[in-house]
Amino acid sequence: MIWAIIAIGFLVPVAVGLLTRFPPMIAGFLWPALVAILTAIYVFGIETPGAGEEPQKIAITFYALFSLVGGVPGGLVGWILQHKRTNRKI
Repeated sequence: MIWAIIAIGFLVPVAVGLLTRFPPMIAGFLWPALVAILTAIYVFGIETPGAGEEPQKIAITFYALFSLVGGVPGGLVGWILQHKRTNRKI
C-alpha cells in the first residue's frame, strides 16, 4: 500500500507535466494536499469508528507524507521532461 501511494504520487506530477502546461513541481506539492483532504473526508465523514474508538487522524499525515515522498521527485522528473519537450529545436 505504501509503495502504491509513493508510485501514484510520483506519476501524477509526471503526467501533469507531459499532458498539460501546468508546472509539475507545483503539482508535486499540491498532490499531497489533495491526498490529505481526501483522507480527512474519508476519516471524518465516511469511516465509521467502533464504539468508544477515536477516528484514525494519523492516517491523514501518513498518507500525505508518503504522497509527498513520491510527489517531489515526480515533479522534478515531470519538469525535466516538460522542459525537454518544449525546448526541442525543429
